[in-house]
Amino acid sequence: MRILMINPNTTESMTKAIDEAARAVAGPDTEIVTVQPRRGPRSIEGHLEEATAAVATLELMVERRTGYDAYVIACAGDPGLAAARELVDAPVIGIAEAAMHMACLVAHRFSIISVVDRIKPMLTDMVQVAGMAPRCASVRTTGLGVLEIEEDWDEALRRLTEQGRLAITEDGAEAIVLGCAGMGPLDRQLRAELNVPVLDGCACAVTLAEACHRYGITTSKASAYRAPEPKEYLDWPVFDSLAR
Repeated sequence: MRILMINPNTTESMTKAIDEAARAVAGPDTEIVTVQPRRGPRSIEGHLEEATAAVATLELMVERRTGYDAYVIACAGDPGLAAARELVDAPVIGIAEAAMHMACLVAHRFSIISVVDRIKPMLTDMVQVAGMAPRCASVRTTGLGVLEIEEDWDEALRRLTEQGRLAITEDGAEAIVLGCAGMGPLDRQLRAELNVPVLDGCACAVTLAEACHRYGITTSKASAYRAPEPKEYLDWPVFDSLAR
């Protein structure tokens, strides 16, 4: 099968890290293609950045809406996820939703640990929209910017471990969901430190995409994710192409 991994931000080093995380868990018959938009924010840490990244991601989806068996939106806010599901029949999986679902298979409640403090309300809303609020013990942050994580892996591990222990002892979490695609390389070390499941969304999304493909499941077009109606998009050729 072929999976298109989309990094919604425009930082090449993060795109490379997402690609490596996906390939590490993909089966031998799975081809991973990892891309990023031509334009958009370098990182996603606020509502404006998320909204603009979502549009850039959808533009890319329109251009590549054939030739893949599944699509993964590799950002912990799952930007543009519902709209992307309208564009293709193949499964479209957001890494946050994937990690939360997988966490619920192995734990009663999970906590999300993410980056800067301002992202907490966004992730809290995302949990609500995904229908996961009853299973989410807390959303915690490390204070690290998205692009700071790979600058000092030891410091990132220290802060994630600190917040993970608090999530377990104070919030009742039994699993940890990593709230940034850039945190993925630390999942195994964190499992060893915290002694609970720690889930990288990229790995979870690839695993679930392969499962959907083997089982023959595609996106339901019955109602919420049916194809968009033909409509003129003024001065926006990539979306106007949907009408033809």
